[in-house]
Amino acid sequence: MKKLVLFSACCLFTLAAFAQASTANFQYYKVKTGQRAAFNEALKNHVAKFRKAGTPLAWNVYNLTGGSHHNEVLAIYNRGLSWEQRDALNTTMANSEAASDFYLKVSPFLEGVTGGEIITYRAEYSNSPMKEVTDKVRSNFLTIRYAPAQEFWDVIKRLPKVWDKAGMKIATYTTSGQNRLVFSRRFPNGWKELDELSTLKTAYDEVYGKGAYEKDMAIMRTYVVENETSYMTLQPDLSSK
Repeated sequence: MKKLVLFSACCLFTLAAFAQASTANFQYYKVKTGQRAAFNEALKNHVAKFRKAGTPLAWNVYNLTGGSHHNEVLAIYNRGLSWEQRDALNTTMANSEAASDFYLKVSPFLEGVTGGEIITYRAEYSNSPMKEVTDKVRSNFLTIRYAPAQEFWDVIKRLPKVWDKAGMKIATYTTSGQNRLVFSRRFPNGWKELDELSTLKTAYDEVYGKGAYEKDMAIMRTYVVENETSYMTLQPDLSSK
């Protein structure tokens, strides 16, 4: 009975969390060895013709370093759509001129495609708006145990005040695939911000009291199965304009 109650509570939490959220799609592309220059040219032409800025089809394209998609290319699209707006999306793109163009002119340079995953922006766990875009982003993908207790979410909700104190800009997302949280730290001043000594622990204790950092991080570690880090560099020449 307790398990049923827990499962029901989790479902209610998930529905409430996704109800009014802003979403986006992730797609990963693995380029064949020695074909990156040709791929870049083909993708640049495809994006310029079919994926205009200001439309849901617009792409932000990133190079990735680290993580399970190391050295791959990431395209983010349908950025900012609510679930209601997704109702208006149809399947015409599956057989459109754009899809044919990508298949014929871009895909020959690809070894593999992974993704189609939807991420959902979580404003209550963020201190940077979804619409904010920087050239450099570090994303931590936290795989969490199924149906974590409320104490876990309480810790996550405390983080934005600490990030403000520490001068960090982070957007938080949940994913449609594995049970994961994504912390995407934006670097307005570039990677050089990572040269600065981290003040996260000090900021945490200043906001919530001495010892709060160790206590709350212990709670987080109880529910985090894996923490994968990926460094994302925006490719303006390949992105929508």
